[in-house]
Amino acid sequence: MEFGLFMGGFIHEDLMASDPDAEHHRLMSEVDLAVAGDRSNWKYSWWTEHHFLWEYSHISANETIMPFVAAKTNRMHIGSGIINITPPVNHPARVAERVAMLDHLSEGRFEFGTGRGSSTTEQAGFGITDPELTKDMFDESIYEFKKMWRDGTYSFDGTYFSLPERNVLPKPYVKPHPPMWVAAGNPGTFEKAAQLGLGVLCFTGGSPAKMAPLPLRPPACISRLSCLLRLTPKASSAASSPCMSAPAPFCR
Repeated sequence: MEFGLFMGGFIHEDLMASDPDAEHHRLMSEVDLAVAGDRSNWKYSWWTEHHFLWEYSHISANETIMPFVAAKTNRMHIGSGIINITPPVNHPARVAERVAMLDHLSEGRFEFGTGRGSSTTEQAGFGITDPELTKDMFDESIYEFKKMWRDGTYSFDGTYFSLPERNVLPKPYVKPHPPMWVAAGNPGTFEKAAQLGLGVLCFTGGSPAKMAPLPLRPPACISRLSCLLRLTPKASSAASSPCMSAPAPFCR
């Protein structure tokens, strides 16, 4: 069993009312908690990206705090929980650059968690007025990172972002790229994760009945998902892993 920490930067409004430096103290205490977890051999610390969400989360720039934490830890894997990859929030080429740089600075301890934002407060703040569009934005972006990280130049002309022919640098330290994850809260996203070969960061407030349809999906998809979630002993063996026998686009 592996243990991890999820850092959200929650600050109660009463605390902010009584302490003018509460925001600073909370951010630094989150860092201190990760350092303590590293000393205790905890495997992960995951860092949110949320915007405009008073109290709920004050960690909006995880690309800044994660390398800071990586420099203060020795073994812990530093994960984005998540980086919002919808182009109006973060241009995918900039995401690819930041992820590869984090991969180098952490010397291979970075885990790339992806998502599309959790609320209309965040999405509309960046001009996304229809939340349903974020599904298409995510689908367009997620396939491109692997291509950007290949040797040589890259170009793309899509619906939601474009890039003329450029060499996206640096290339990742871990080959072919860092482990990739997606935030999921419903059975459909779990199935998509399995099809894409992505690990799952499970976020759901639903009941077990809500998740019950998942085991009814095609067994091959669930096998790939189990591999990436390290739920089976075979996940540690590339030769026998169901992920390797049924390759998915982002499977390591």
